[in-house]
Amino acid sequence: MGLRSLPWRDPGFTSFFLAASLGPMCSMALRFVPGHLQAQGASPAVIGDVMALSTLGGVVALPLAGILTARRPRLVMVVGALLQGAGLGLASRGDPSAGALASAVALMSTGTAALDVAVVSTIVSTVAQGRRAELLAYYFAFVNLARNVLGSTLAEQLVLHHGFSTMTRWLALGALAHAGLRLLLPVPHPPAAPARASLRTFVLTLARPRIALLLLVFVLLGTNFAAQESFLGALAVSRELGAITPFFGAYFVVIALGRALVGDRIDRLGRGLIVAMSGLLLAGLGAGLAVVSTPVQLWGLGLVSGLGHLLLWPALYATFYDRVEDRGLVSALLAGALAASGFLAELGLGRLPSYAAIYAAASACALAAGLLVLPLRRSMESTRPTEPT
Repeated sequence: MGLRSLPWRDPGFTSFFLAASLGPMCSMALRFVPGHLQAQGASPAVIGDVMALSTLGGVVALPLAGILTARRPRLVMVVGALLQGAGLGLASRGDPSAGALASAVALMSTGTAALDVAVVSTIVSTVAQGRRAELLAYYFAFVNLARNVLGSTLAEQLVLHHGFSTMTRWLALGALAHAGLRLLLPVPHPPAAPARASLRTFVLTLARPRIALLLLVFVLLGTNFAAQESFLGALAVSRELGAITPFFGAYFVVIALGRALVGDRIDRLGRGLIVAMSGLLLAGLGAGLAVVSTPVQLWGLGLVSGLGHLLLWPALYATFYDRVEDRGLVSALLAGALAASGFLAELGLGRLPSYAAIYAAASACALAAGLLVLPLRRSMESTRPTEPT
């Protein structure tokens, strides 16, 4: 059991897994759009509008990406990387208007969503059901390294020393390189033919009360996460808190160490308990961000964020993959749920009068999710034993 029993010895899987770092790294340009707008005097409402409009293309494209992933995962990944590159290239032209940035970020978001759907669905297909939560824990930790340490540091240093346009130009080159790699590298094949549900069966499954309630929990927790992602840069600029990369660095340290220690114990600890406790921790995070006033406090809240997200997403994702057939459609559904969370955070919370109010509302979302998941705890647990080593 543990790392050795996962498919690392397959060179095709390992190269596919490592290449998955490039999409998240290039997507880090999105993190610095709010701060870029804040520095130009944009209000939280305008920032929220830009970031929400930027996700619209991704929402429209997600069903198609989910259907195509089961048949042509390489095509979805190549197109996703090219869309990322096109959006980054458009942003590098230096047009400061909110409308131009919204168009550029829409392309970036659409490409990132397509990549997420195809990569996560393929990763999940390589192991049996009993190992999904564990593999997802390691995958999400790796993605956190790519996003919150490597990508965020690279993007922030380029912004600070060379400007927003130069940062997006270099990341555009990275996205194009990623597209080339996806053309050349092998795509792992599942050990057995994947289950594919009809669209009607898929919809009827989602209509089940427990699945629908779990999806609501997912959206509420996603709203808390989207508020952290969408407004943290602007919050730091408005309160003169300095660079935000240390926050995400602290976040990653907790994620990396925690998942290395307990990433293979998610099903033993209990998925429902994990989600409930994570909701409480993220409620505390939102309350802290509402009042944070110094860089040291912000870094400390990065540790809280890491604890809140430590096992949350592997537990939730594995539960949906276990309970709903068709990995491609499930990946699209969850990416769409995160996009919906973004809309709630950016169009809804962004209308609130201050960043303190925004993060207080994000705290309430996480608290509600933690309470709602309590009656679902038993139904969330894995129905199959973990494979023996």
